[in-house]
Amino acid sequence: MKRSVLVDIILRPVIITISVVFFRMKVVNRKNFPKGGVILAGNHISNWDPPFIAAAVPRAVHFMAKSSLFKTRFLSWFMQKLGAFPINRRSAVNSGALNTAIDLVNSGEVVIIFPEGTRSKDGKLLPAKPGVGYIAHATGAPVMPFFMEGMDDPLGALLFKSRFKVTFGQLIPAGELEEHHKQGGPGRSAGYILEKVREIKDRNEQENRKDR
Repeated sequence: MKRSVLVDIILRPVIITISVVFFRMKVVNRKNFPKGGVILAGNHISNWDPPFIAAAVPRAVHFMAKSSLFKTRFLSWFMQKLGAFPINRRSAVNSGALNTAIDLVNSGEVVIIFPEGTRSKDGKLLPAKPGVGYIAHATGAPVMPFFMEGMDDPLGALLFKSRFKVTFGQLIPAGELEEHHKQGGPGRSAGYILEKVREIKDRNEQENRKDR
């Protein structure tokens, strides 16, 4: 798969403009973002999450998308140019998607993973799937946790009742993840990653309560 540079030249500035002007998106701790291959892991609350988290990241990104979006030749070509690769959510094992993610990270790219494996309908974090732990172990790459807010209520943001927000946490070193993998495999390290996401969520909620 080959991501198009036109995404960064044309589409990315448009999405950034829309996110800031219409949804007043705020990005916290963007300076924490590393160089080299890295896994970006966070919560999933809306179908619009990928483009807006991509707009918040200061680098080109790749992400998994449901296989139904790749059914036709044109859609498959278009999605690949966006940096997406297919995953079959109905399958218990997605070796193709996992191997693609591993290859991308090993080549120095940024790959967005949603550890929960699906969207949360009420905003609460769901249990982590082992996939992100498997990718982290196979690549030896660090993981950047993030937490998204507001993307599940775009109308509220448009009416100034809320706003889009992306908060990046502290980078999780590969060695730290490997210790958890040794204790319980990819499921254990995936759970640890999601706990780091939860810490960002809890911290944001505390700050929000103080501001009221």
